[in-house]
Amino acid sequence: MSNRDPKILILDAALAAFAEMGFEQATIAQIRDRAGVSNGALFHHFPSKDAIAEALYLRGIASYQEGLLQALEPHRATLDGRAVIMAAVHHHLAWVETNRDLAWFMYERGRPDWHPAHGAAVRKLNRAAAVHIRDWIAPLAAAGVIRDLPFTVLVACIVGPAHFVARRWLSGLIGAPLTPFSDALADAAWSALAQHKLRRAPASSARTSAAAMIETAVLDAACAAAPATSREDWSVAQLTITSTSEIPAAPPGPARVQSIRLEGDGCIAIADIELVDGDGSVVTRGHAVCLRRKPAAPTLDPQHREAVGASLQQKQVIKT
Repeated sequence: MSNRDPKILILDAALAAFAEMGFEQATIAQIRDRAGVSNGALFHHFPSKDAIAEALYLRGIASYQEGLLQALEPHRATLDGRAVIMAAVHHHLAWVETNRDLAWFMYERGRPDWHPAHGAAVRKLNRAAAVHIRDWIAPLAAAGVIRDLPFTVLVACIVGPAHFVARRWLSGLIGAPLTPFSDALADAAWSALAQHKLRRAPASSARTSAAAMIETAVLDAACAAAPATSREDWSVAQLTITSTSEIPAAPPGPARVQSIRLEGDGCIAIADIELVDGDGSVVTRGHAVCLRRKPAAPTLDPQHREAVGASLQQKQVIKT
């Protein structure tokens, strides 16, 4: 019999049996025989197969978290958010790659129906790890290096994509080693968390922005051509935009009225507008047709309405 701790022998044997046959198919007898221990020794440490699974899961969490804290420790005093994220992502993939059977078991088994003692131990480990992780996240968020998000969201952004890739690797869908994915996954996490990524242009596209600028210029030009009107009197009925470059201006420059004319007794305005860049080069042209809204008919009070009606009736009688 081996001089190693029987508990470790049992857990090693159980992991090998679970990886080979699956948790449901593996039996206590098979685990006992692989470990080379007696029934008494096995049941002294573990009263059931579920208890073995819980202890194995606890071993995995402890190993993973210990390695994570070691990977993050060199970055505790720095504000290099990209390096911190890279360390966490690389550790995740490296741990899964190094502990393939244990990682597979933890992914497949998930959270077992914990015995109270094991459940308390797992919660204690998770709380301790969370405190340490917050120690390096908090300064980064306080300094504005990364976004100040809830802890669960931050962790999901950092290791969530790595979890996905690791699962596919464990399932045999990815044949290449895991750790070479570290750079790409760390870049994705950094893009999600970096504070400067929030400083982006408004959601509207460059073409939409150009259209809005041209429409405003057209309405202003129509008001200038018909001084007695305001913007509210006009509406754009047709707008055609032509870009003079494959790369739209970002943002478009000022608008310049090329031509404006009134037709239809001043009720139609036709305008040609140009947007220019900082060098004065035309980047977008717009052609618009505006319609002037008809003024609302005046409202007559009842007595005035009666007088108008009587007058019209009298005119009708006279015409007849």
